[in-house]
Amino acid sequence: RKSFQEAWLALLRQPFPNDVYRKVLLGLHKNVVPHMPNPVLLSDFFVGSIDRGGLDGMLALNGLFVLITKHGLEYPRFYDRLYNLLDSSAFHVSNRKGFFELLDIFLKSTALPAYLAAAFAKRLARLALTAPPAGAMTCVAFVHNLLRRHPGCAVLVHRGEEGSANDMFETDPFVETERDPKKCDALKSSLWEMATLRDAHYFHQVGKLVKTISDKDLSDRVKTAELPVNELCSANYASLLSEELGARVKSAPTSFYQSGVNGLFRTPLMKRCFPEDHFSWGETQSGQEES
Repeated sequence: RKSFQEAWLALLRQPFPNDVYRKVLLGLHKNVVPHMPNPVLLSDFFVGSIDRGGLDGMLALNGLFVLITKHGLEYPRFYDRLYNLLDSSAFHVSNRKGFFELLDIFLKSTALPAYLAAAFAKRLARLALTAPPAGAMTCVAFVHNLLRRHPGCAVLVHRGEEGSANDMFETDPFVETERDPKKCDALKSSLWEMATLRDAHYFHQVGKLVKTISDKDLSDRVKTAELPVNELCSANYASLLSEELGARVKSAPTSFYQSGVNGLFRTPLMKRCFPEDHFSWGETQSGQEES
């Protein structure tokens, strides 16, 4: 086992092409770490991968999670690095389900300081504005669960509401480009992004999900439950479309024509656009024109 460990440590010091590097990250925590006498020696490799950012950083979370939870690794400023891994590319990588499942595990602790929970909630809310529908729903679920776990973040929901004691602000104090979650001023902001998604998102399920935040008292942990992040983060356009096509419609909008439908485009406006000298409007047996 010691020779096995030394061989892998020597191998990981060598440069890899990106595709090989990612294959190594995918299997390291399952196929290598369990057979090493001192797996903590891989911490430098995993930390360096997280510092690379992007897909490499997301894949490195698997190994780092194993070292932290099973081998007692202490990783200073871990949440700062995790915060910086959250960007728009997270919704388009093939391993996004594994990344968001790990993110959910790391954010489950109710011992997180309020500023950190607010920073993650605000960053996820901002990303939801430009994410695909499944990604937006995943972000909403994270925000919902963070607000439920951390009642001190409720100010993000109620700030600026009519009759609220909190003052409105002209510009959002949240600093989106700040890499340190302690300095991004998330607790001074509000979750206006959730109201935007509720009122204006083109996919109705996103707005429906947001209402669970605005219509419920999430500080009451007895009457509320966490949203299933695992189910939402595995969704995609195909699964959402299949779900919509398979849904039973209780009532469908209908149009009523007293004399029946006798033409799709037969309106005064269309007649002006297509005059009779350029377009032939036929006559029905009842003397009515039809298109």
